[in-house]
Amino acid sequence: MNTLKSVLNVIDRCSEIIAKTFAWAMVALVLTMSYEVVSRYVFGSPTLWSYDISYFLGSLTLMLGMAYTLKIKGHVSIDIIYNRFSPRVQALLYVIFALFLFFPLWTLMVKAMVPHMLFSWANQEKSWVGTWQPIVYPFKTWITVGAVMLLLQGIAEFIRDLYVLVTGGERP
Repeated sequence: MNTLKSVLNVIDRCSEIIAKTFAWAMVALVLTMSYEVVSRYVFGSPTLWSYDISYFLGSLTLMLGMAYTLKIKGHVSIDIIYNRFSPRVQALLYVIFALFLFFPLWTLMVKAMVPHMLFSWANQEKSWVGTWQPIVYPFKTWITVGAVMLLLQGIAEFIRDLYVLVTGGERP
């Protein structure tokens, strides 16, 4: 059991470190968009690169923050109903939804994304949208890493809830 707790803690810690590190990309996003607004509306000279940078930075924080958000139970739920149930019933609901919705969806997503990412790297893919045409393989990499991290964090949460469901004890 101690080994399992250690593995779960490693997954939690990775999710937290990655999310908190890349949350700083939001500062860069705000600065980039502020620069674009001033360039466009004050000087009448919009940038070619702000659109691409904005979706790169936005996706970076979103995708690499999803696993941590799952860890701290920050995703949308119906707490007014969910919190009325006992911890064991809450665990049962999570286990059911994880088995029938979460795992099939995110397993298929990762399965589809990995070859797409590898293809992008192999071809040094560039964006075909806009005039700047930046490289997109790093973008596809962090999208894939974020999905893998979410899947791993989902496995950790599933194990915790399965433990509560079976034993009725506290989450490890």
